[in-house]
Amino acid sequence: MSGEGDPSGTAPVRTPDFRALFESVPGLYVVLTRDFRIAAVSDAYLQATMTRREDILGRGLFDLFPDNPDDPHATGARNLRASLHRVLASSEPDAMAAQKYDIRRPEGEGGAFEERFWSPVNSPVCGPDGGVVYIIHRVEDVTEFVRLKQRAVEQDMLTNELRIQGEHLEAEVFRRAQEIQEANRHLREAKERITQQNDEVARLLAGTWAAPAAWQGDDPAAEAVHEV
Repeated sequence: MSGEGDPSGTAPVRTPDFRALFESVPGLYVVLTRDFRIAAVSDAYLQATMTRREDILGRGLFDLFPDNPDDPHATGARNLRASLHRVLASSEPDAMAAQKYDIRRPEGEGGAFEERFWSPVNSPVCGPDGGVVYIIHRVEDVTEFVRLKQRAVEQDMLTNELRIQGEHLEAEVFRRAQEIQEANRHLREAKERITQQNDEVARLLAGTWAAPAAWQGDDPAAEAVHEV
């Protein structure tokens, strides 16, 4: 009987092309030599870094990806180099915190640096003697995630600032309302005093005009003069 189609058959399996497999993995991978030259790279890494395989194989990682010269606070290259040295010294993987590590766009696109954030892990590939032969540098592009967090922080700061401004405005409105209420009270009191004073003046004037009339009605001499 033929073993064709039989999953339990013992037909030999052709040795896979591991380089092709590595280059096709859906992740950002670079194989580095001990002196940090690029020995192999995945297609996804090339796409993420806007590079071509023929342009970077055999070249130094830090020659290809220097720090952004326009960023005086850039530490990505220094931090990555320190991590790679730790892997060489310990033969153990080294996971790094998210790094700001800008990359240069191709010359055809202006050659300017583009802001990027990465989450790197560096793992050793050891030889028979246990020494590190290669380092697998794996990264994830977390730029969008970091930007979203930054926007969230900025939004929180803006919200907090607006809240504080709202509280200040509310306090100012309350203070002015109190001032207006106090001013209205003073106006009412002043109006009442003026009304009282006007009433008093009216009474005084009424008394002043009433007295001569009374005097004229009671004076015999005045009546005699009037009769004449």
